[in-house]
Order: sequence, then C-alpha cells, then structure tokens
Amino acid sequence: MENSEKFYDLIVIGGGPAGYSAAMTASRCGLSVLLADKGDSLGGTCLNRGCIPTKALLHSSGIIRQLRNASGFGVEASFSLDEEKLFAYRDETVNTLVAGLEQSVKASGVETVKAEASVISTDGIVKVDIGGAIYRAKDVLLATGTMPSLPPIDGIDSDCVITSNDLLEGKELPESLIIVGGGVIGCEFASLYTDLGRKVTVIEALPRLLSNMDKDLSRNLQMILKNRGAEIFSGALVKSIVKTSNGAEVTFTAGDAVQTVSADKVLIAAGRRAVIPEGLKGIIETDNGRIVTDADGRTSIEHIYAAGDIAKGIQLAHKATAEGNNVAMALAGKEPFHDMNCIPSCVYCSPEIACVGMTDSEAKEAGIDLVTARSLTSANSRSVITREERGFVKLVADKENGVLIGAQIMCANASDIIGELALAITNRLDIESCLRSVRPHPSYEEAVGAAFEELLKKI
Repeated sequence: MENSEKFYDLIVIGGGPAGYSAAMTASRCGLSVLLADKGDSLGGTCLNRGCIPTKALLHSSGIIRQLRNASGFGVEASFSLDEEKLFAYRDETVNTLVAGLEQSVKASGVETVKAEASVISTDGIVKVDIGGAIYRAKDVLLATGTMPSLPPIDGIDSDCVITSNDLLEGKELPESLIIVGGGVIGCEFASLYTDLGRKVTVIEALPRLLSNMDKDLSRNLQMILKNRGAEIFSGALVKSIVKTSNGAEVTFTAGDAVQTVSADKVLIAAGRRAVIPEGLKGIIETDNGRIVTDADGRTSIEHIYAAGDIAKGIQLAHKATAEGNNVAMALAGKEPFHDMNCIPSCVYCSPEIACVGMTDSEAKEAGIDLVTARSLTSANSRSVITREERGFVKLVADKENGVLIGAQIMCANASDIIGELALAITNRLDIESCLRSVRPHPSYEEAVGAAFEELLKKI
C-alpha cells in the first residue's frame, strides 16, 4: 500500500540518539520529517537497553559499595538488596525518560511510525516500506544503530550465554558471571557485579582491558577490579562454552596454558555490529560492516545519509546525537556546528574514567613534540574526604605552542569534568588560558587545575 498523499523532505529510520536528534533538528529547521522506529518506544539501544539502564544499575550498586564501606566514615549501616525494587527503579528511570523524549519529538512537529522500515527504491524519489505502507521522501537518514556481536565460539548459542540486552531487559542477577570482552561494556558490568558482591571473571583477547584507551587507565582499572575480587585474564582466547548442570564452563587459552572457569552465566561483551536496513545490504558502501559517510553524512547512494553507531567512528550516544544534528543542519542548508574531531569517551565504572583528544602514544605516532603532566587524586582534598580509590588526571599538550591536545581522567565524577577539557581541546586553548579560570575548593576538578600547573612548568 502506497501512502501517496504525503511526501517528506526527510525520513529517518531509527529512533535512537542519532535518529531522534536529527528528526527534531530537521523539523525545527523547517523540513517535513517522518521518523520510523521498530521498537515499542523511542530512544534506541542507549535509552532502552544500554546507557540508561546500565547507569541506573551502576548507581544502585555504587550505593551498596558505599554502604559496605560506611564504617570508615563513622557510619554503621546494614543493608539488603531487593532485586524486585532494583529492577523497578531501573524500569521507572527508563520509562520516565522515554515519555519525556516522545513528548519532545511530538512537540517538535516530527511524525512518527512505530514499525520496521526498509528502503525499496532510491531512483530520484526515495521510497521506504514502513510496516507495509510505502512512504516517499527527498532524503533518508539511516540511524538504525547496532546489536550485540556474537563471535564464532563453539557453544555460544547455548542458553547459558547472554548479551547486554538480556541483562538490561531481564530481571535476573546471576550470582557469578563470566564476561567475554574487556572493553567499555565488559568493564562496566564487571564494576557493577563486583559492587553487588558477585563472582566476576573477565576474559579479554587483547593484552589489556580498555585497549583503545591510555595504558595508565587500563592498568589502574585492572588493579581496582582485582582488589574487589574480580579474576581478569588478558591476552586470552575463548575456545568453547559448555552448559553444565550448575551453569556454564568456558575454556580459553592464555599463552601456552589452557584453562577452564565456571559461572552461572556467560556475558558476551565482544562489541556490537551495525544493523543495516533491508534493501541496502550489499549495495551501500561499508567498511568492516559499518556504513562509510562523508563529513555531512552522505553515503555511497545518492539521497541516503547515515549517522550514529551504524556509521564509521566511535560508538557513543553523544557522538550519535551530535552527528545526527550535523546531518540535519546540512540537509537544511545550514552550517553544522558540532566538531566531530573531539568526542569525549566515558566508562561509568568506579572510579569513573573519561578521556578526550589524543593519548601520549597517539601524539608520538603523529610526530607531535609533546609534553605530559599528571596529577594524582591522592593529593586532592575532595578525593581524600570521600576516600576515593587510586586515580589521576593526565594531560597532553603540544610543546611547540602549549595547546592542549589530550586528557585522560580517572576519578569520581570524571564524566562531569571531561567537558571542560573537551571545550579546551576543541577551541585549541593553551595551558595559560586553561589556568585563568578559578576552580572551586574542595572539588575533584581541582585535580585538573593541578595537572595544568604541572604542565605549564614543562612548556
């Protein structure tokens, strides 16, 4: 059935951060927009089964960790975990944000259809099949995101194996968990489950956790997780997963040794793969399974754009939001305003990790004459008050001009602090400019000022 009555300037496929941001921005710029999403609610993976439910559970587990250590602050406390209320809190958090998002999308003038969509024609006018009805548009934005990737491991299809989707949509907390993958997802779940007092084993194929981040971040996090009881095997390759009467056994190789570990469940956290809509698979240009785009989001097919996790680049919700906004601005004939070369990354473990710009290793590889400085949070008054575990602020600058080019933080509230450093890097501020503002005392942010002062001595 063809819906021939309406022609849209833009049809957006996917209601996650890239999709809904692009749809609302395009509508506010005067374009007619239809947003199609196959989920029961808007928000995509991030809101429904990713960032938000994970951080809600991490908030609860963090309270448990604080209560467990309360006597050190002169507070004697007893507590118990009510799993039913825990999941009710998680679901209420998600539902509140979903309701607010759907109201915002509606208020922006965007039309929505909740059904699966596929592109069926790109000749001149783009035609999209949405739930069996055909819609027409000048342009289409693909923002269908990703889904958990399942590597080719013998036994991975067993019902003792789960993904992050299963953990974040279900209502079960295994007493013991083997996590295959030591990236951001794996480390956040490791932090969550160790806080809950559960047995955790992490198996990572690469030489260290968080392999794409600064080595100091990886080293500190691994030490903290081990101190909390987690077993961590890096440089390890999983060979098989076997369901047992008590849960699961995972066999892996680490060096020349073959080892087996057991747990109630096995979480596969080995990355995510792009969800490319039907009608475009094998036609649109991709690189390692992700759609190739130019700076304005154009793909290899005329009038087809892509943004968010489905496109090449780092897979982060705020990157997807910015990218969606930029594509919408370009389609409306306006100048995009987000700088996509400076995207902060955060890991919501405890303590938090946040980084932006270049590491010292990346700067060296780029041939930059660099200088670095560190400020340990053990000397930070706020960290001493709250008895935070080991952490630091590390800054990287171009020695020639004193401009900040990178920052890595591991401390409480790192995800709230990193914005200051992203702003400095985006606007190419030098160290003296970064030191002009006065930071409050006592605050975690003072550690940033201390690192800037150390950096200035070396410029």
